[in-house]
Amino acid sequence: MAHAKAPSIVKDELQNLLRGLAKELNRRVYGTEGIPWGTRFADIEEMAVQIGQVISLNMVEEGLASQPDDVPPEAKACSGCGGLVKPTGTAEPRAVITSVGTATWNDPQYYCPKCRAAFFPSVPRTGD
Repeated sequence: MAHAKAPSIVKDELQNLLRGLAKELNRRVYGTEGIPWGTRFADIEEMAVQIGQVISLNMVEEGLASQPDDVPPEAKACSGCGGLVKPTGTAEPRAVITSVGTATWNDPQYYCPKCRAAFFPSVPRTGD
């Protein structure tokens, strides 16, 4: 299972990329002349916060969307009988409210032939 780096390390490693992205976003929002003289600081800040939330939400959704292909073996066991379950090929839309908006993704659905039950696998971890 892949492990994420600490956010402070990622931020440091991506500093140049993020600075360039911020410059490009400012150019697209305010034009090549830059932020017009007299623009209120609160307005500049609000635009940055809104763009940051969209980027954050997209990162969350991208991360969630990439997980169904990497279901660990322990999540493929039926919670009722412990037997192996089979993917059904269908997914259930899921949503969770985060601090940056509502994240949506498709959860893979599995079926236990012995228990005749469908479910969505999850592996409980500390902090869930």
